[in-house]
Amino acid sequence: MWTFVIAGIVYLIGVGVVLMIRPSYMFTPDGDWKEFGIGQNEERYTPFPFWLFCLVWAIVSYMVVMICIEVAGVGTGTGTATGATISPRNARRNRLDLDADSAAGEAVELPKGYYVLNRKATKLSGVPKYVYLGQEEP
Repeated sequence: MWTFVIAGIVYLIGVGVVLMIRPSYMFTPDGDWKEFGIGQNEERYTPFPFWLFCLVWAIVSYMVVMICIEVAGVGTGTGTATGATISPRNARRNRLDLDADSAAGEAVELPKGYYVLNRKATKLSGVPKYVYLGQEEP
């Protein structure tokens, strides 16, 4: 969710900057938008109009935010035991209620790390099966 919010803010800032600058490549001298057209009068037509800029900038701003988040390592798990990374909000941490594994249904204390529901094994057995991702404690 935060990815879309940040990408939306970056998008709005970029569109605002273009609207304030009003480059002659996209706008006429009196400030109107140029229409889309290739090989026509350059005073009125452009191959890169404002609406096309908005579409391209939306994709670019989203990709920039995604790359920045990936480089910063925000929202990914610490372990790659199964070759996967997870978001902490998608995994329960430190305590899980494993009714099928405990006789009385009480909560079972588990080591620190991330646990992800193994949907395939759960579907096959009918009992929730979790995979531990993280560093093993010594």
